[in-house]
Amino acid sequence: MRATPILIAVFAALALAGLVLAPPWVTQYVDPYALLIVSVGTIAITLMRSGAKACIASLRTIFSFEQDLMQRREALASVFSDMATIARRQGPVALEKYQVDDPLLAEGLARFVDGADEESLSRFLERELEKHDERNIAQIDVWRGWIDHAPAMGLIGTIIGLVGVLGNLSDPRAIGPSLALALLTTLYGAVLANFVGIPLLARVKRRLRDNRAYMQNIADGLCILARGGSPRHFREAIHPQLAAPPALKLVGAR
Repeated sequence: MRATPILIAVFAALALAGLVLAPPWVTQYVDPYALLIVSVGTIAITLMRSGAKACIASLRTIFSFEQDLMQRREALASVFSDMATIARRQGPVALEKYQVDDPLLAEGLARFVDGADEESLSRFLERELEKHDERNIAQIDVWRGWIDHAPAMGLIGTIIGLVGVLGNLSDPRAIGPSLALALLTTLYGAVLANFVGIPLLARVKRRLRDNRAYMQNIADGLCILARGGSPRHFREAIHPQLAAPPALKLVGAR
């Protein structure tokens, strides 16, 4: 939703204000070096593992504004009903200038106008859905990797801190900061994995699942359009709950 970036900014500002005004027992859990090791390390490894393209795509999925799937299906059913009516009355060529926003729908409609039959159109849509599934897997893999890398970077920071402890046994004043680094990196790794990675992974999965269902609705609608289906067929295929009641009733039915 559009409010998500605003909420994140508000929470970040509150967290910063909390750190400034927090009592000493809270500020003792804040170590910039530990946070730098875990956060930068996790981000860098995730980028190297999944690639910048998949990472950016996953962030767009998280923060992009999208209507509810039910509303999108209602709008899609109306669009297909209009196209079916135009195709029946004026022929497929009349849809050449019909404006649609979705890239898959636009490409499929262009192929239908060019004379593609249902079989060739179905093969094209299957290939496009397979590509879409591959991109979805890559986006999900970004946050699965994040969940794995954050605790690992916390462990690396712990080892760095323990090495500092062992290297400064003769200086008691240097043991405290090194030991704090060792413990806080583990804490930060767990926080980044469980309070950042897991919720964002769930959000990405939910949005990608809805997008995949919507694209399947587009594919089904285009195939019905290619075989000359009626507006009622589109509503039944895209969303059964949207199907209009029968226009005719049996004689004697109550």
